[in-house]
Amino acid sequence: WYDIMSLDENDKLREDSAGVQESVNYLVNVVNGELRHNIHPDRVIIGGFSQGGAVSLRTALTSGIKFGGCIGLSCYLPGDIEDISVPAKSIETPVLQAHGDSDEVVSYARGTKTSDILQKYFSNHKFITYKGMGHEGTLEELQDVKKFIETCCPE
Repeated sequence: WYDIMSLDENDKLREDSAGVQESVNYLVNVVNGELRHNIHPDRVIIGGFSQGGAVSLRTALTSGIKFGGCIGLSCYLPGDIEDISVPAKSIETPVLQAHGDSDEVVSYARGTKTSDILQKYFSNHKFITYKGMGHEGTLEELQDVKKFIETCCPE
């Protein structure tokens, strides 16, 4: 993963940018490695919780790869948004982003700000709010993730 230098959401140097990019590159290499087994990226769903979701969102946004889907749970888009190079056209990877409105680690405001940014670039982005949920997962959220996966990669 990457180092978090500060919890101040206004600090543009809050995350280790080189570490974020290294994690993105690692994830892209894992997905590309699946091609050796004839598994194409459009059949791969990337995702995670907190930092894992952050890396997944950044990868889906910047890699130029059309994944089967991307899931970001209780997360944010890491780094300085102005420094992110994104494709000029709409990104086709479906994205499910979910966040609790009582998250005490990654603020709900940061989650919604990330959603606002992602909606500009992804043609299929869904943001779900879970009332009273903190920095955690719930059965309701997992059921929504299951539905998303079944929609993205039907048999």
